[in-house]
Amino acid sequence: MAVQAAVAGLAARPLALLAGVACALALRHYPLGHGWPGLLFAALLPAYFLLLCWRPACWLFCVPALLPVLDLAPWTGWFFLEEIDVLLLLTVACGYWRLGGPIQRAAATLPPAARVCLLLCSLAWLAALLRGVLPLAPLDLNAWDNYLSPYNSLRLGKAWAWSMLLLPLLLRDGNASALRRYALPGMLAGLAMVSLFALWERAVFPGLTNLSSDYRITAPFSAMHTGGAALDGYLALSLPFAALWLARARSRWQAALALLLLALALHAAFATFSRGLYAALAAAMLLGFWQTVRTAHGEARRPPGRPPVRGVLLRLLLAGLGTVLLVYMFSLAGYRGLLAAVVLLAASFVLAARPLPWRLAPASLLCALCLQGLLAAWWPEPAGQHAAGWLKGPYFLFLLAAVLLAAVLWPGAGAAKGPVRLGLAMMAWTMLACNLAWIGWHWAGAAALLPAGLVVLLAMLMLGNGRLRPPLWRLDRASLSIAGAAGILLLLAIPVSASYYATERFATTAFDMQGRLRHWRQALAMQPSDLASRLFGTGSGSFPATYYWHNPQREVPASIAYAEEGGNRYVRLASPGYSAGYGELLRLLQRLPVQPATRYTLALDVRRTGPMPVLQVRLCQRQLLYAQGCVNVPLRLRPHPPGSPAAAWQHDEVPFDSAWLGAGAWLLRPPVQLELAASGVADSSVLEVDNLSLRAPGGEELIANGRFTQANNYWFFSSDHHHLPWHIKSMALHLLVETGWCGALSMLALLAVAGRRLLRQARGGDSGALACAAALLGFLVVGLFDSLLDVPRIALLCYLMLLCALLRPAHSPPPPALESAPP
Repeated sequence: MAVQAAVAGLAARPLALLAGVACALALRHYPLGHGWPGLLFAALLPAYFLLLCWRPACWLFCVPALLPVLDLAPWTGWFFLEEIDVLLLLTVACGYWRLGGPIQRAAATLPPAARVCLLLCSLAWLAALLRGVLPLAPLDLNAWDNYLSPYNSLRLGKAWAWSMLLLPLLLRDGNASALRRYALPGMLAGLAMVSLFALWERAVFPGLTNLSSDYRITAPFSAMHTGGAALDGYLALSLPFAALWLARARSRWQAALALLLLALALHAAFATFSRGLYAALAAAMLLGFWQTVRTAHGEARRPPGRPPVRGVLLRLLLAGLGTVLLVYMFSLAGYRGLLAAVVLLAASFVLAARPLPWRLAPASLLCALCLQGLLAAWWPEPAGQHAAGWLKGPYFLFLLAAVLLAAVLWPGAGAAKGPVRLGLAMMAWTMLACNLAWIGWHWAGAAALLPAGLVVLLAMLMLGNGRLRPPLWRLDRASLSIAGAAGILLLLAIPVSASYYATERFATTAFDMQGRLRHWRQALAMQPSDLASRLFGTGSGSFPATYYWHNPQREVPASIAYAEEGGNRYVRLASPGYSAGYGELLRLLQRLPVQPATRYTLALDVRRTGPMPVLQVRLCQRQLLYAQGCVNVPLRLRPHPPGSPAAAWQHDEVPFDSAWLGAGAWLLRPPVQLELAASGVADSSVLEVDNLSLRAPGGEELIANGRFTQANNYWFFSSDHHHLPWHIKSMALHLLVETGWCGALSMLALLAVAGRRLLRQARGGDSGALACAAALLGFLVVGLFDSLLDVPRIALLCYLMLLCALLRPAHSPPPPALESAPP
């Protein structure tokens, strides 16, 4: 072992130097000059380098935290070599340089079965990589900016390469304590940033409460510019760890922060309107429930006491009944009735765990009814049509009763909770019940009184919990956490599931599944039938090119390429070769700092070949997909003058007004992007654009790289709706087609070894292993209907999670700590 460690140490320093040189070369060519994100990235790298020098193990926090959000492709145009790749190069350089120093004991090891699976997966990866990239294509302008390029194999293959390069660092730093200390907070930080990004996107574009729009968020994942489920896969991988943080919360404030993060993450999940993600969350929760029942069944064999299984079933019955009643309440009384019913049930949950003075119940009920009647009779109606809704009688009195109940039950709010204080709480509870019925009647009339009455009846039944022996729940942190998470889940799930767009999505499930099955059959039919392709696949990243040239419908998807002629570079826009709809165009994009109500001048050179194409030029409010609030630039291509060559360049200058674009507060201002797209007839046609310029009234140039001398720098593209040419839409089929049976079976074996180990640890009471198993299960469920591994950063996160699942503590005792605990 010492000889192996010495050899590894000798190889580590050269690899560190190589990674450092590669990082420097990448930064030399990296486009940092357009917009604030590039400047932020330039400041982040030296800070990260200093952090690694101070705390080498902090990469375990930074990589999962930055992996989902360090994505600047919409600004830079780079999506083969990304910002996270530069960060990982720096991580490898610093980590391997330290590995080449004095020999250190490993914090973790891999079992033999895991080593065999990793070796087989690496061999299959290498075969698929070589089959995709060979024979080497010329390194022209389109080598690193086009999914049809053979070098797309390197883009997809880098995820596994990074996981293998990070494996020695994981073995060095990845003991159980370090994973809890660094990796788990890193996952939570990344989830928080993605959830906040999703919240911002919903607020800026369709609106937080607009559930009828077909807008689907992409958050920070630029890889979704051609569709896919990067956000779905990430949320499936990370949401169980928010639940883990809630379960492990050691203080009241930690539990409150965990509930807040869970609420934000669940909002992001429901706002995707992804049926696959909904199924993944259901599968993860079922796994957690199954483990809970197994644990309860094991405890049931230990006398004395009532079997815990019966208590679990009664809790489930109560939760199911509450869910049905809340759905019924929402269907008639809307958001207000739903929120009021949840508050009443939450109040009942808390009160039911207190020693209620039932002898004071008649007096409390009578006092509450009298007070409620007086306040309701004397409450003045708010003046004016635009008065705040909460000032209306039922809403204000409900709020008043809720505040009174919270003040009475607040921990440490005075002396010990005596009968008088609990009697006041019962009065407040009665007022909540009365105002719930009033809110329902105020919103929907007499029809809402029945569901309100049923909710009140259920709340009354819950108050009898304290008289059961043993009670179904006690007022401890675990019960409050579970109840809070359930309340958040229902408050989000019920309105979303009842929305117009979600209903439409579920109604078309069978039709969409038929289309997906048809696409899968076509993907298999396009695969070559020779033995090598069956065993080793067609090559990583080869599907877009395969679909482009060999799809059975003989469609020609739209494309964007960069060309050079006589030393001059320009962009070539090809319209799709079939009846083009709105979403079937490929749009060239650049983000611009546009001011509202300003006169701009757009200038460009354009030429066309083939049938009469149409050049669409417009400025739109757009995050990544689904433009809104567009301002069309009135550009019309002129016919060629008589006697001029057919391929002559035309120069156009068009003034236009930006209207509402760029308006709004800084944080809620929708980003504005310039869009160019070629639209033609049924046959594919080509437009070539050069010398693109957008000038403000003062002569300031807004477009970066408008002459395309730097090819795709600062230019990105999107396909808003037509995504099948880019994705197989199944993770298993993606592995089978691109890596062959060898790659698919080796990955299946790796998943089986990791899953078996996680479930064994979960049975032993390891909540972290259960969260990891739930995350991987959810990821696989999403992967049933989308090829998640064609997004490198999501694939890398999955691979790193698999590696963490395979780790086991080193047999030898750990060395003395080389670093102090972080403050």
